[in-house]
Amino acid sequence: MKRASQSTARPAIGFARELVAALAAHGVEDFVLCPGSRSGPLAHALAEAASDAPPLGAPSVSLHVRIDERSAGFLAVGLARGRALEGRPRPVAVVTTSGTAVGNLMPAVMEAHHSGLPLLLLTADRPGELRGIGANQTTDQVGIFGTFVRHSFDVSAPEPEEKGGRASRIATRAVRFAQGEPERDDMAAAPGPVHVNIEFRDPLDNDGGPWPDVSAAEPRLFERTRTMFRSSGPSPKPLPAVRKGIVIAGDGAGDAARRVAEAHGWPLLAEPTSGARSGPNAIGAYVPLLRTQEGQELARQAHLVVVVGRPTLSRPITRLVDAAPQLFVAAHGARWREAPRHAERVLARVPDEWLVPAGAPADAEDDEASAWLDRWRSLAAQAAPRTDRWDPHSIAAAVIGSLAQGDLMILGSSGPIRAADHVAPVWTPGQAPVLTANRGLAGIDGTVSTALGIALATGRPVTALMGDLTFLHDAGGLLIGRYEQRPPVRIVVVNDGGGTIFRALEHAAAPAEQFERVFTTPHASDIGAISAGYGVMHQRVTSLAALTAALREPVTALSVIEAKL
Repeated sequence: MKRASQSTARPAIGFARELVAALAAHGVEDFVLCPGSRSGPLAHALAEAASDAPPLGAPSVSLHVRIDERSAGFLAVGLARGRALEGRPRPVAVVTTSGTAVGNLMPAVMEAHHSGLPLLLLTADRPGELRGIGANQTTDQVGIFGTFVRHSFDVSAPEPEEKGGRASRIATRAVRFAQGEPERDDMAAAPGPVHVNIEFRDPLDNDGGPWPDVSAAEPRLFERTRTMFRSSGPSPKPLPAVRKGIVIAGDGAGDAARRVAEAHGWPLLAEPTSGARSGPNAIGAYVPLLRTQEGQELARQAHLVVVVGRPTLSRPITRLVDAAPQLFVAAHGARWREAPRHAERVLARVPDEWLVPAGAPADAEDDEASAWLDRWRSLAAQAAPRTDRWDPHSIAAAVIGSLAQGDLMILGSSGPIRAADHVAPVWTPGQAPVLTANRGLAGIDGTVSTALGIALATGRPVTALMGDLTFLHDAGGLLIGRYEQRPPVRIVVVNDGGGTIFRALEHAAAPAEQFERVFTTPHASDIGAISAGYGVMHQRVTSLAALTAALREPVTALSVIEAKL
């Protein structure tokens, strides 16, 4: 990079300008900022860069200001998801002041870590001389995110006599780590969060100085071709030639899972956020089927199981994977090395060798394979739940049914995504909507903010389906300042008065009063009043017909549809 000049009168703002300019030079477009004094230099620099009339030399950036750091972190998660969905993955930066503000990023950092989403955590800190002496809003921020970040920088305070260039070097390394650094054995680390903790010494205000001349000395780092698997050794072996195989497509599996299933004539059990729930081999109602005696017996007949992506939604699938006589795993997500230990083969992507049939079977074996797939189809059709009643399954079916090809939808990680797993249709390849969710750690927090981030990153409407507790966990995500963009997001809230997902678990055997108090936690929150308090349109529906009518309206603003059960 070119040598960047830095103001000596106010070194903090000079360093901040160089850092923002260098990050932008490497393709970082989105910055989520939370107000604070110690982070003031970064706030001033970003305000200048994002203004309608930026100063000469300032980069063009998208600035998103949020009051609450927890929501801001998940807004960044959504922005990163949205960029990836658009085929333009790149890091998203979050800026906070010191103290508890930093700790509030932890839930989003954990989700990004497990989901492989590149975040840059730019946290302001007191200078070294104020650490460890009880200074206000000063704590141990260095290493605060532990193993949940790909790398951590502790940046000493800029000095008046310091020459430019240090911020540019830090920016280059931070983006490189966030995008995934090469590791040994020709593997590439997954993208993820990077922590840049910056000491800022007074004065923290703006000096109106010039922007440095910063440009990338190499192609933008996010444009480099990166894969999770690069092999210089022997090619992976084909899958064994068996007739009774099963392909399981978990979160983020992609179309490769469908291609594996069709190449071998095996049933495809695809979660709704897998991106693989399409084609003639996909079994729609596989979850209710696996909960029947016939379905369990069918699963026990499998000779081989292939897992693509990261399945996390149902215990029947977990049991099927655990009991697999032969298990092969590919593309298991950002933490793909955490694949089941009994897998015979674990690859970071689906190899071409898995996409071709293994051998030329005899006609009798062909008949056996066809009967195996047909049996899955017929039994699943019998097990499919009804979708004509006013219940979570019907609500999920109605919301998903309102989507067109390519429409964006995010599912809350609780009851709604499991209802969707029961009722989502099998689409024609290439004609499905895009369903996503925060399945890295499958938490219910931050879903509202994630939906907003996806809409802001893509510039497209987003539909969100979530439970009432998921909505209440992140109702603060609806707090959007008057200067901020309010993207078109329709939030459908299934309000059944608490965490009813626990009724399907073993905890439901507890005494009713105890079960309600410590598990389902019924509430008396008025979702309409909460929405109104944030200036968000709200509509309550109490029937399938009313919901269907509401869903016919185009998504043009931020709104809430409360499906009251």
